[in-house]
Amino acid sequence: MDTLYLDHAATAPPLPEALAAFQKAAREAFANPGSLHQAGADAARSLEKSRRGLANAFGAQNYSLIWTGTGTESNHLAIQGLARRQKDTSANPTILVGAAEHPAARMAAEALQEEGFCVKIIPVNAHGLVKTEALLQQLSADVVLVSVQWANNEIGGLNPIADLVQVTRAHSSALFHVDAIQAVGKRKEWLDDLDADAISVAAHKIGGVRGCAALFLHKNCPKPVPMFVGGGHEGGLRAGTENVMGAAAFCEAARIRQAGLHKNSEIYHQRRHNLLQQLQKVRPDLVVLGPENPAEVQGSILTVAFPGTKAEPLLHQFEAAGIQVGSGSACNAKGHAESPVLAAIGLAKNLRNSVIRFSLDGTESEKDLSRVAKVLIKASESTS
Repeated sequence: MDTLYLDHAATAPPLPEALAAFQKAAREAFANPGSLHQAGADAARSLEKSRRGLANAFGAQNYSLIWTGTGTESNHLAIQGLARRQKDTSANPTILVGAAEHPAARMAAEALQEEGFCVKIIPVNAHGLVKTEALLQQLSADVVLVSVQWANNEIGGLNPIADLVQVTRAHSSALFHVDAIQAVGKRKEWLDDLDADAISVAAHKIGGVRGCAALFLHKNCPKPVPMFVGGGHEGGLRAGTENVMGAAAFCEAARIRQAGLHKNSEIYHQRRHNLLQQLQKVRPDLVVLGPENPAEVQGSILTVAFPGTKAEPLLHQFEAAGIQVGSGSACNAKGHAESPVLAAIGLAKNLRNSVIRFSLDGTESEKDLSRVAKVLIKASESTS
């Protein structure tokens, strides 16, 4: 039985082209890019080529790029590093964070409370979105940083980042950070169009290799206070020998993904729509989480609640049939705490343990999608 992997929001399998780029860099650019000999120079050139290539793929000409090890690190460098840089600009330095943020961003901000920062939550609507009106009500002269994700990792809602950035700039001097980890490589918009001060991205969500991520810093953004020091790497902002091979794979994965989007920008939405139709035929009572408007939802994520059906047994029934899906954020999958996202959107408590997340690659066939519906039919019959 062929495995149908539908958990790309957790981690996407490495693309063949990305693996080839990784292997090529491992052979030809294996040395430390800080070394002064020829092998080191070759590694440094490879790293800079990947830096330029990733910026081009994501349309980030107004940004510099800092390599990090993970998306979590990128979020921490942006949120904690920029907040600390701006702390002295306010007597009561305040950070605003969206109510549905990934824990890597939310907890990075909350940890700063021990350093005297005030952290306030921007409420989201029933679809998990931060609206400009909600942000405007929270802005004040004390706000030094706003952090709002582009695409929600659990229910797929797309925040209007460009509008939120404009509102922030018009009504405060705060910097704006975006966790774009679930969006880049799956959106045709350029990062330049968002115009945020800092943008976090990660390779493994789009078919790169784990262990490589990045923080894009706008040319007008002050430098964050480093999390790691010791070697002067990345302009002194991130000490540690750079992952040359991972950067090459990330660059190639981004290039492949963006090329696919420019050929068919609806590649994800088409499959999401088809999958939803298949599921609704079997379970017309299912509840779709996230926005109804296609323009407000990430097409690679379809999250639904099946009333009266617990998610975990259903997940195992899918897996027994060769279909791997998620039940929310993989970062929380082994915990027992309730999802803050589901609480933030006010989902009925009797539905919160019935949520399944299908996250797509964009290459699924109609046959693949019909397999999901067939398993759901069998699962419904066994519980009826």
